[in-house]
Amino acid sequence: MPDSPKTVPLKIDESFTQRPGILSAKTSILPDDFLLTDENDDFQLQQAASLFQTGSLGLALDMLDSIEDGSLTADQRTRKRIMQAAILLQAGGSIQAQQVLKANIESFQPESSNVFYLMRAKAFLAQGQTADALKSLIKREQYLGASSVMDNQNLIWNVLMFIDARQLAVIQQTNMSTELAGWIELAAIVKKSSTDPESEQLVNNWRIRNLSHPANAGVFEQISRQPAPLIQGRKIAFLLPLSSAYGPAANAIRDGFEVMNNDQAVNDRYPVRFYDYGPDANAAILYYNQAINDGADIIIGPLGRQSIDSLLASTEVKVPTLLLSPPSEQNTTQNNLFQFSLSQELEARETAQRAWLDGHRRGVILFPQTAIGQRMATAFAQRFSQLGGEIVSSEGFSAKETDFSPPVRHLLGVDSSEQRIAEMKRVLGGKITTEARRRQDIDFIFLPAGNRNARLIKPVLDFFYAFDLPVYSTSRIFSGKVDPANDTDLDRIRFPDMPWMIATNVELESLRTFLQGGWPNRETSYNRLYGLGMDIFSILPRLQLMRENPLLHYQGLSGNLGIDENGIIHRQMLWARFKKGTPRLLDNQLTYQGRFSEKKYEAIPTITPAAGQ
Repeated sequence: MPDSPKTVPLKIDESFTQRPGILSAKTSILPDDFLLTDENDDFQLQQAASLFQTGSLGLALDMLDSIEDGSLTADQRTRKRIMQAAILLQAGGSIQAQQVLKANIESFQPESSNVFYLMRAKAFLAQGQTADALKSLIKREQYLGASSVMDNQNLIWNVLMFIDARQLAVIQQTNMSTELAGWIELAAIVKKSSTDPESEQLVNNWRIRNLSHPANAGVFEQISRQPAPLIQGRKIAFLLPLSSAYGPAANAIRDGFEVMNNDQAVNDRYPVRFYDYGPDANAAILYYNQAINDGADIIIGPLGRQSIDSLLASTEVKVPTLLLSPPSEQNTTQNNLFQFSLSQELEARETAQRAWLDGHRRGVILFPQTAIGQRMATAFAQRFSQLGGEIVSSEGFSAKETDFSPPVRHLLGVDSSEQRIAEMKRVLGGKITTEARRRQDIDFIFLPAGNRNARLIKPVLDFFYAFDLPVYSTSRIFSGKVDPANDTDLDRIRFPDMPWMIATNVELESLRTFLQGGWPNRETSYNRLYGLGMDIFSILPRLQLMRENPLLHYQGLSGNLGIDENGIIHRQMLWARFKKGTPRLLDNQLTYQGRFSEKKYEAIPTITPAAGQ
């Protein structure tokens, strides 16, 4: 058996790995005061806790999985499950975390019990299962001290204020406790307070009927005020390069936002103004200041790394600003600054998490030799390494090439195998019959290639003996148009994408028809930016609430959205695999949380032409 070739680690851009909020693995989602272990615990449990606290998530999980439950006390088993769930949640595995926490709690210790139910609530919220999350938070309260009860009730209230009236009505149809029913009823009353002149009386009536409800016990005045949306009634300014080479992308974002805004009642629409800074990225700063002088209360944009770098280097972020691309350096955290983009680095990071959650630990990367290709490879390698995996080799390719045999042969070690066979034939006089083989020390391939390149590369991978290796990619591999005739060569490749692009349920199919009609870029990659524009509209009123409450997630058209402490919006997307040239979903459909979830599609709204400046 030929030896595996010498491994060649990916060259990682060190400046990228230091960006906060992108690749940090040490930020725990557990309460700061929760003690994972004590001096009397099993040694392996203590060792696992130490690994977890230092960010060695993969090693910690492997250690926890190796500990026999029979050797632990009931409380130790509970803390073991809490740590397992915390690691899985940090790796994007909310479904796996739910499985770990599914069985009944075993501990009788209040400290472990309250964190157990908190983690269960986080896992449910990450999947949009709001009713189960609320039940877990209510259950948690019986294990909290008096000083922590109000914080938990505020959390319950924030969850209730975050969801819409339709979701409240759905939860009301489930089996629930009297306490949860009281919370739901109060939330429904408060949500319609702005339109119902009798709302104050309705609230008073609720208080009389629910004298023993926790919300009546000292925290009512604080929690019964619905948080004001960030932008309600305020002026919005868009900074977009509409008349530049990036015009199609900018226009797609604009159109997605506008179609949502135009569907509102006239008096409820946001006043929006579009500022076109054209091909000069540095001009974005001028239009940013102009938008502020014109009275903008919130600014969306710019789009593009250069214009964003110029903006952040030249001016103070004076009003809430939602950047549409990541800056080159993530070294500034400002309360007014948010980021929402189709970041390829974040997609690569999510792909690394998926590969790791699927059980893979050693892989190789075949990436395009471009700036974005290097960033994707770096993000994947760094995140996969943090989780305890290893990238043993990497190889770049030119996107302009049509023959990908040389980089594939080298990546898979086939050329080394052929050289060894040739040397053996020379030594033995050609009296051997054997075939070359690929390296045997890997269990997957990461291929962050575009659709055109991937169609050519995948058959080459299969030819050089990698047919049995799972191949992971990003959404770049799907053109946006279902094209089985040309995409058959992509079969078995796994990739993440927006529900807007690949979900096939009736709800989203109807929504696409209703909102897009004859939109010219419907079956192209620009459709993702259209979905981004739609989610920008939906998430704007929730930005600050989500930043202050990391548990809150919005089930959008671009994915399951959450915001970290740096204001970066992360997207958990759906996963699909090509089968007979067509993307087929691997996961259950994420729930869409937006206003169109039960809408009747009777007419197609028109997009009002944008007013540029």
